[in-house]
Amino acid sequence: MEWHWPRHWIISPRVVYDSMFFWIESGSGTAWFGDPAIAVPFQAGDLLLIPQGLRHSINATVTEESHVYAVHFFATLYGATNYLKMMGYPLLVPSRCGSPYREISERLAREFAVKPPGWTNAMRNDIYSMLLYLVREEAELFADTSGRIESQVLLPRLFPVLDWIDQNLASPNITVADLSGQVWVSETHFRRLFQQMFSMSPVQFIRRRRVDRACTLLRTTDKPVKEIAFCCGFSGEAFFSRVFHHLVGVSPTAYRRGEYPND
Repeated sequence: MEWHWPRHWIISPRVVYDSMFFWIESGSGTAWFGDPAIAVPFQAGDLLLIPQGLRHSINATVTEESHVYAVHFFATLYGATNYLKMMGYPLLVPSRCGSPYREISERLAREFAVKPPGWTNAMRNDIYSMLLYLVREEAELFADTSGRIESQVLLPRLFPVLDWIDQNLASPNITVADLSGQVWVSETHFRRLFQQMFSMSPVQFIRRRRVDRACTLLRTTDKPVKEIAFCCGFSGEAFFSRVFHHLVGVSPTAYRRGEYPND
C-alpha cells in the first residue's frame, strides 16, 4: 500500500502475522522493535524491514508529513522458520544511492492496486529481488547467525514431516503419531525435536500452516470463507474465524479486503 500520512502519524505497538517492510520516501521518525523495545531513528530513503512476529511501533516526526510504502509478505520456510531472522536481515537499511527500493515499492503498490494478469508472480519476483539485493549489497548490516547453525542442520531432518503436513493439510485429523512416523522416531522424541526447531508444538505449527494457506486463498481466490475453512482443515467456520483473528489480528473478511492491524 502507498500511504500519505499527516504530521506525527503513529503505529501503536503491534505484532503482525506476516513480515513486512516500510520504505520511507519522505518524512522521518523513530521505530521501536522488540520487547523491551530498541529505538531506531529513520529518515527519508530508509528501509524498515520487520520480520514476522516482531513487536514494533512507529512515531513520525511531529513537524513532517510522510509518504510511505508498506508491503506485507511471507518469508518463511514451511510457514514456521522465519527466513529474515534465520539469515540475520537488518531492521533498518539506510538510504543508498542507486538502491532499488523506490522502483520496487512503486511497482508493488501498483500491481496490488490494479491486479493485472500475473500480478501475484510479479509481486513475488520483486520481493525476491529486493531480499537478494540486500544479501548482496548490504551484507555488513546482517546480524551474526552462527548461533543458529544447529537449527539449520536439524531442519532438513524434518523436511519429510513438513512436506507430509502440507500434502495433508485439508485433513482435520492429523496426529502426532502420523508425523513422528514420517521420520521413524517416537512421539516423545519427535515432540522434543519439533519444539527445538520451531519453538512451538506440532499442533501449533499445523494451525499456523492452516492459517497460512487460508491467507493465500483469501488473497488469490473468491472462495467463500466457509469453503476456505474446510479446505484448510478446520472443522467449522466459527472456529476458523476465531483462530484466524487470534493469529492474524483481523477477521478473514477484513484480511481479504487488505486490512491489517493498525496499518
